[in-house]
Amino acid sequence: MKKWITIVVSIICVLVVDLTAKHFLFEVEYFNLIPNVISIATNGGNTGAAFGIMSGSTLTLIIVSFVLIVALFIFNYFMKTDSIFYSISFGFIIGGAIGNLYDRLALGYVRDFIFLDFWPSFPVFNFADSFLCVGAVMLAIFILFMSGKKKKNDT
Repeated sequence: MKKWITIVVSIICVLVVDLTAKHFLFEVEYFNLIPNVISIATNGGNTGAAFGIMSGSTLTLIIVSFVLIVALFIFNYFMKTDSIFYSISFGFIIGGAIGNLYDRLALGYVRDFIFLDFWPSFPVFNFADSFLCVGAVMLAIFILFMSGKKKKNDT
C-alpha cells in the first residue's frame, strides 16, 4: 500500500508542476530565468516526440503513450518492491507521460517552453519531459544497482 501511495503522490506532484507551468509559462514571449543558462519562451508547440521525431504524428503518439503507460503499470504490478526510490521514479515517468498525453489530447500538440541558453541546439522541452528523463534514469539506477540487494535482516 505504501508503494501505491508514493506513486500516486509522485504522479500528482508531477502533474501539478507540469500543467501549472504550462498554463502560466507557455504564453510568455521570452523570459530569461537564469542568465546564460535557462530561458522561458513559447516555441509554438511540438506535434512530435523528443528531438522533433515523428513530427505531425499526434494520433500515433497518443496511441503509443497509452500503450506505454499500460505496459509500465503491468511492469509495476510484477515489480515486487516497496522501495521509495523505485516508487518515485515510477511516479515521475507516469506523471510526465500523462502530462504530455494531456496536451496531445486537449490541444493536439505538447507545450514546450524551456530553452537551454548554453546549448542552443538542444530541443525545447517542458517539465513533463524533465520528470520523464529523471524518472527513467532513477529507474535504471534502481534496476541496475538496487533491486538485487537484500536487506541485512533477510536470510
